[in-house]
Amino acid sequence: MSGTPTEAEVQAQWRNAIGIIESFRAYVDTTLAGAGQKWDVLLQSLEGDYTPSELSRFASAFRSTCSSLLTPGIAASVVTPVLYEYARILSAASVGSFGGGYRSAAEIYSALYEYFHANSLTVQSRNITYDTVATLGAANVGNGAMARLTVDQHNYRLEACHVEKKMFRCRSDANSGTEKWAEVFEQVGQASAFDSVLRASFGSGEAARTTIVSKHAGSGAGGSLLANSSWSEYSATASPKFTGWTESAGGAQVSQDLTTYYRTHPGSSIHGSLKITGGGGTVTLKQVMSAMRTRRLDPNTPYFLRIMVNASAGVASGGNIVLRLGNKSVTTSVASLSAGWNEIILSTGQNCWFRQFNEQPMDIEIEWASSSSGYLLVDDAIFAPWDLIDGTYWCLRQNAASPTAWLVDDTLEFTDTGGAPATGKIQWWLWVSGYGYLPSTTGTPTFTDPT
Repeated sequence: MSGTPTEAEVQAQWRNAIGIIESFRAYVDTTLAGAGQKWDVLLQSLEGDYTPSELSRFASAFRSTCSSLLTPGIAASVVTPVLYEYARILSAASVGSFGGGYRSAAEIYSALYEYFHANSLTVQSRNITYDTVATLGAANVGNGAMARLTVDQHNYRLEACHVEKKMFRCRSDANSGTEKWAEVFEQVGQASAFDSVLRASFGSGEAARTTIVSKHAGSGAGGSLLANSSWSEYSATASPKFTGWTESAGGAQVSQDLTTYYRTHPGSSIHGSLKITGGGGTVTLKQVMSAMRTRRLDPNTPYFLRIMVNASAGVASGGNIVLRLGNKSVTTSVASLSAGWNEIILSTGQNCWFRQFNEQPMDIEIEWASSSSGYLLVDDAIFAPWDLIDGTYWCLRQNAASPTAWLVDDTLEFTDTGGAPATGKIQWWLWVSGYGYLPSTTGTPTFTDPT
């Protein structure tokens, strides 16, 4: 065949090719493989002098051949030529055109994702149910929490991941190789398949095994990108009073409290918190990019921002606390705070992504607006990149009103469900091929799956 296919024709080719490989996978996984299926029945029935060795070799060779037709390489051989056909459509598109100078299939895939987003195009979602609340180990000593980010900058689901149980286990604490509050956790998923048969029934295995560090307001591994995140560097006679922070309004209302603070941090010698006295108008503290511990942010990375606040210690009353990251913000009324320390998080959704909050000039602000009386304490600001593990993002930190450090063998577990290959066929094979995922919907997609 020759000629230039239309977009509908390219999608039809993609759909038809996926239809073949998915039908084959479904037959192998549900009819041949697994307990009680044809291979198992054959092997269980073998007896005699000739059949046990010969037919077991036959079954093994047959499985190996089937597996070789379901590998990521085979999936890529289906998807890659379609991407190159799509490249011509992308370069000519009136909406979401990204030019035609592509050097690799990976670049075309990236442009295709942007094209789908710009034109409101979608594929069928894998319908993964993400577990976002940890099951804590019964013998845990530490009382922190894990946040999880499961959407990208455009609020599409992060579907290039395994569906499995993931365990995070503390491997290093203050008594065994790291500093207090910067404990190291190992992430272990479920065992991976030894071949490409029954891939959906297995997990990420050794390939995704990794470690993360609990986030904190200090420097070093797991530390905040903000300077003076715990307000320990202070001078009452300086301007500004807190190193790294500009008092853009209400400077006279700002001081340091050395008695009540959220926690210490690695490398600290002075333990304190930011004290904002109410009744004097809006008070805003700002840290600009040039004052941070980094001079650049990654455009393709999500960032976690939070502060711990305490209104009850100083009987703070009136107004709202506003936390801003670039052009995004979250507002929390003082009246809504519980007694003791409370966590205020900017977002655990799409607003965490650089391309959502980016602005010029770039800064982070903490504000108490329309206060009435008393004083408010702020401590333990964390601004740090999320940790990418097996396709979704994670942030381990302390957020309990009275924090207790992790100890070795403390655990957190998360169990995702759903995501079967037949649920979102094009999306599943795009992930297996190594390219990732496309904008998806749990409803009716514009680019439909094969039947």
